[in-house]
Amino acid sequence: MQELLLTDSISPLPLHKILVLLDCLERNPDERYHRHELLALARTLVYSASNLQFGPEVGVGPAKLDAPVISAWMSNIQAMANDLRLVRGNNNVAAEVHLADSRDILRILQPQSIDAVITSPPYPNEKDYTRTTRLEAVLLGFLQNKADLQELKRTLLRSNTRTVYQGDSDDLWVAANLDIQNIARAIEARRKELNKTSGFERLYATVTQLYFGGMARHLETLRVALRPGAHLAYVVGDQASYLQIKIPTGKLLADIAASLGYEVIRTDLFRTRFATATKEQLREEVVVLRWPERAPVTMHMNGASLIMESENNLPNEPDESETTSEDTSPPRTNRYQQIMERIFFWHYKEGDREVAFERDEMVRAARDLDIKLPKNLGDITYTFRYRGTLPASIRKKAPPDEDWIIRPAGRGRYKFVAATIVTITPNKMLAETKVPDSTPGVITMYALSDEQALLAKLRYNRLIDIFTGITCYSLQNHLRTTVPDMGQIETDEIYIGVDKRGAHYVIPVQAKGGSDRLGIVQIEQDVAMCASKFPALICRPIAAQFMEGELIALFEFEDNGDGKGVRIVREMHYRLVPPNEITPEELAAYRARFADG
Repeated sequence: MQELLLTDSISPLPLHKILVLLDCLERNPDERYHRHELLALARTLVYSASNLQFGPEVGVGPAKLDAPVISAWMSNIQAMANDLRLVRGNNNVAAEVHLADSRDILRILQPQSIDAVITSPPYPNEKDYTRTTRLEAVLLGFLQNKADLQELKRTLLRSNTRTVYQGDSDDLWVAANLDIQNIARAIEARRKELNKTSGFERLYATVTQLYFGGMARHLETLRVALRPGAHLAYVVGDQASYLQIKIPTGKLLADIAASLGYEVIRTDLFRTRFATATKEQLREEVVVLRWPERAPVTMHMNGASLIMESENNLPNEPDESETTSEDTSPPRTNRYQQIMERIFFWHYKEGDREVAFERDEMVRAARDLDIKLPKNLGDITYTFRYRGTLPASIRKKAPPDEDWIIRPAGRGRYKFVAATIVTITPNKMLAETKVPDSTPGVITMYALSDEQALLAKLRYNRLIDIFTGITCYSLQNHLRTTVPDMGQIETDEIYIGVDKRGAHYVIPVQAKGGSDRLGIVQIEQDVAMCASKFPALICRPIAAQFMEGELIALFEFEDNGDGKGVRIVREMHYRLVPPNEITPEELAAYRARFADG
């Protein structure tokens, strides 16, 4: 059995003490407490008696010639007893633990028996999880020889090269996934470029395919066990341990889930980890999924591809109210629309989803059309990004259920992009919350624009703090900077925040008043700016909109990496009022909101 242990993971004398204590517990078992005593022994073994150290991977530190075993074990027993006293009388919730393979989960789960899944599976890297628990697994008798260890490894998701075996076929589940195949090819190409020839390095590309194939297999078999509307949360992390080729684990997992009929609700940033090899901050994320109320009706394998057939995917019946006639009269367009129309059709080819152009082309288009340009040339693109609509002739060229937006593409460059339009307008049915107005009167008197007034009210009333639940400080307003692949952008205000755990946030704010509308492109720019300028901070983009009077709508956004772009995750309405206008009844209602979570 000792051959299974990491060399020097425990010194002879502490090992002797552990074995004596284990022998005493085995000779004098009390079934009421025996498993708790072994659990306390396992903790003592690892954290008090052993030489193990834990970082990204388990390792061996300086040797302990001796270590307190009995006293440390008794301390762990006492801690467990104290914990159990806290839950006395509240222990009537059943729990079951199964030693099983998550890719073959229907062996233990009944159909439509699961409402929620919360888990942190392995990531595709070189961390052998059996090494992390090897010491206690061997000494407590779970592993007695190499055959036991291999049998255990065969039940694990293939997340590292030490768990890859001949005959593994999980990679077939993602053979048609181009993103995963491209990453595997990039890893193999880098290996050849660096002339890495060890057996482990030759398996880097394979283990990447096996990992995501295993996750696909798990998600596919799990579907039968899920109840309609079940929610799932998977904590996964981006990786770059395979020759510094980045693997966006969360995004790829979300794509696989979507292909299997799951709804991708969002991807939350859990934390960032510093990668020593690439000197980058890698994202650790929570991929939040939902099994739909109306599940896909069939599933079958076609070669290596999963084909989902669902009632929701059947062609729509034609709407009898729709007319097939088309108004052929030329639309009335203003000079900005004429310029955009001319530029678009200079470049557009049937079926294009992106149409690139340069700022200077607006001058040439105006000259061709004999149109006088505005003094501020940027006002043309600004109008269609945040105020007006593009000409009907351009909109007709968008794919079904999409429209054209204008995105920056570098210094003096832009592009029309076909995208699903997200309307950022306040929900008038949303309840409002009254906040005592702390805006100095002199500021209200001299604010030069709605936007300035709105930013001032956010700042003086600490509405960003209230909305986010974290302590925020204004860093800079009207920040103009350059973002790679976008060019120059402007953010109305930047806040830095700190939460109760000490985590740091960057909060870009876009503010709109009057008739200006909030644009999703601005939020996308803010997200890109934060990734470029504040990569170590958690980005929480926010937009503010004056509604009427002193009523302010606040929106929070996120980009969960599913390819659908930025989406609204939260909206609140705050009305600034004199303190004497907040009634006891309203305060009671707010307390009830808090009590309800």
